[in-house]
Amino acid sequence: MVRVHDLVKLKDVEGFLLKETFPDWVYSVLRDTPFVVVRRAPQMDEVIPVGIRGNHRSQRCASTINIDDIKVLSSPESIKVKEVKTKIESINKGLIQIQNIMDGFPDLTWGPTGSVGFELVTEHPATHRKSDIDLIIRTSGILEQRVAQSIVEQLKLLSVNVDALLETDQGAFALAEYATNCEKLILRSSVGPKLVYHPAFQLQK
Repeated sequence: MVRVHDLVKLKDVEGFLLKETFPDWVYSVLRDTPFVVVRRAPQMDEVIPVGIRGNHRSQRCASTINIDDIKVLSSPESIKVKEVKTKIESINKGLIQIQNIMDGFPDLTWGPTGSVGFELVTEHPATHRKSDIDLIIRTSGILEQRVAQSIVEQLKLLSVNVDALLETDQGAFALAEYATNCEKLILRSSVGPKLVYHPAFQLQK
């Protein structure tokens, strides 16, 4: 199963580059590091929406791949943060601290995304000393609000800034927003943002 945030190592980079006309930077980037990331958009008929990231923040390109284009699929949850490192020691320390926090919530799975996840999987430098740690926390049910609040409070104590998303079957919520008492939240769905009622409030009825 291919899900948003998964990193895909392409089977045939040159074949992929012949599919369409890309910005100039895409060709050198993918030949050097043949990875794309699954983006949040509808998946239909084994066509997977992906994003290509360059060496600069302004270098981002949307595309699609077929399921047969995948050589290796790496999910954020599959990254063993105690076994692989970025080049930034403060980020490595923060990842271990996050692992220790999340060990207290064994029913949840989590993993780093963004530049940190990209560097850990590809071994291509993507982080810098001011990089945040983007991460997802995945749940198949409704996460109790007190659990979200506990995680958020513990993440705030870390020396590195953490931007956490709660991934559900319907889409993603910002964990910090989910931990509040707002009646309605922004859900990042495959068809765009939606304003929805807070799922955890259903548990209180």
